[in-house]
Amino acid sequence: MLTFSFQTRGQERTYDLKKGEAFDIILFNQVPESGEILNKYFASAVSEAQAFGYVPQKGFKVDEVPFQGNYWPKTIIIGKWKNYLKRVNFTTEITDKVPDFHEMRRQIWSTFSLTYWEVKEDRTVKMDLGKYNVMTAYWADKGSAFKKFNDQWLKTAKASGGNVVLELSGGTSPFGYNYNPDYLTITSWENKEAFEAFRRKNLAMSHEGVKHVNQFAIK
Repeated sequence: MLTFSFQTRGQERTYDLKKGEAFDIILFNQVPESGEILNKYFASAVSEAQAFGYVPQKGFKVDEVPFQGNYWPKTIIIGKWKNYLKRVNFTTEITDKVPDFHEMRRQIWSTFSLTYWEVKEDRTVKMDLGKYNVMTAYWADKGSAFKKFNDQWLKTAKASGGNVVLELSGGTSPFGYNYNPDYLTITSWENKEAFEAFRRKNLAMSHEGVKHVNQFAIK
């Protein structure tokens, strides 16, 4: 499921998505001095991905220490694919063209976490980069208890001045790249102080039904 709302002021970033496409979020950390193998990767693998229908989009940096969780990806890449089924098959079929595809990735990135979602209807995502934007990912422990937590989380975020820019659930992670939260959202805030005020309320909530969380500001 993809759910979007809109930002219309300030410096915008726009993602136009069409029904039947796939939407990627990749979180990674690059190995130092991996530039040479990275150039090889871009010359071979990326061109093949584009032949499969991959369309790169503008991503984000994570410069601040995460607010919650045990993962600090320094870079977040956003991408889309013109055909969802081609995206599903890409990870296995790419090795026919680029046999060392996965090996190169391991040499370039110390972490490489990937989730993709099917776009069910035409959507446009607009993010205001002049705001303080935060990505939060939750893993559920108990379905009904998590839904109660999630509903309360959203209610509290909105009541605290947060704008829910993006909600994602029901994603897929290819074998070897697991990062598949049950719920991922991007919220937008007037400033860091506004988000911190919400975060204090969030941490005081009952977390029954929640298995894990990652949360960090994105720029």
